[in-house]
Amino acid sequence: MESRVFNSVCVVGILAMVYNIAFNYSIGLREASFISLVLFIVFTFLYYLSRIKNKFYISITAGGVLISLLLGVNYFFNGGIVGSTLLLLLLVYFLLSIVAPTRQYRFWFLFNLIIVFSLLTVEYFYPQSVISGYSSRLNHILDVASTYIVAVILIYLTAYFFRKAYKAERRLVEEKSMVLKQLNAEQNRLFSIISHDLRSPLASVQQYLEVILETELDPEQKRKTESDLLVVVNHTQDMLTNLLSWSATQMNGMNVRLVRIPMASLLKPIVEIYKPLAAKKGVQIDFSVDPALTVIADSNMLQLIVRNLIGNAIKFTASGGVVSVVVRVSNQQGLIIVQDNGIGILAADQEDLFSLKSRSTFGTNQEKGVGLGLFLCKEYAEVQQGRLWFESEHGVGTSFYLALPLAV
Repeated sequence: MESRVFNSVCVVGILAMVYNIAFNYSIGLREASFISLVLFIVFTFLYYLSRIKNKFYISITAGGVLISLLLGVNYFFNGGIVGSTLLLLLLVYFLLSIVAPTRQYRFWFLFNLIIVFSLLTVEYFYPQSVISGYSSRLNHILDVASTYIVAVILIYLTAYFFRKAYKAERRLVEEKSMVLKQLNAEQNRLFSIISHDLRSPLASVQQYLEVILETELDPEQKRKTESDLLVVVNHTQDMLTNLLSWSATQMNGMNVRLVRIPMASLLKPIVEIYKPLAAKKGVQIDFSVDPALTVIADSNMLQLIVRNLIGNAIKFTASGGVVSVVVRVSNQQGLIIVQDNGIGILAADQEDLFSLKSRSTFGTNQEKGVGLGLFLCKEYAEVQQGRLWFESEHGVGTSFYLALPLAV
């Protein structure tokens, strides 16, 4: 913020010196006009050093010293104490007190006092050192009035730029604060969901082990219990996979490795893994893919997206339903379509489906998730230069579409 204000002051200083060169020359202050020319060069160099070379601290230190010393020389050619130089020295100190780093405040305060009192002392003991350059009383008044007007304009513009920069910085801080609050709220909500939803499957495992230890089960009961437990463990594993992926991206950022991926070889094993789970629920999985279709994607991210989409389709499809996984070329992209004829998504839930605001819902067999999978899918699709969207009608079914760049 101080750098932007300083750059603005330099621009105004350049314009003010252009005016002073002509004005001082016109009222007969040739030496003061020459010093204004030197100050014009100094302001231009300071602007270049701060704005172009991005050396703000060096620029402000060199500028404060050079300008103060040049005004000290100008003091003796501009009427001394009756001239306008002291007003300009006060203006320089005011500007430095605004834009200088905090650790330099005391230095500029003492430096300004030393220069001013040194000039007054020299003039007191050596009055002949001051050259009165005013040819008339009118020129004297005009010089003081002109300097005052320039000083007031500089103070006004500096205060304006400072307030504008301050408001911009405050707005930026408020926006960052809101983002941090939102992220913190989302993380708190996520950890709350995790602590709640992981408790249930772990409790099921514990109960099963207690039953084995305390009760003799007949083969049929044992088989059914183990089958139910396997379903619980599979869903818990999916939850943990999503959670670990999310945690990794939070700690290390998105680490994307885009390569050529044949869709058939990547998707077929995933579909085969989910077929037993679908069969147990009475859901049929249809799979269709062009063996030659190849896309540019990150293998791990793509697998996570497809696993979530197929898992969700099975989760929300009742017995006797069908889940189809189709891969084809569309609009010069590889398009993965995961479609089901399940319960669909309520219109009220569709807006927040890809965010952490999405409510975790139960499947047709009371399967439970943490509501994190689709949030990850959306993020992972976008960092692979792809796009993920859906179409759904409650009671009819849902179709998810994942478009990825084709490998040329």
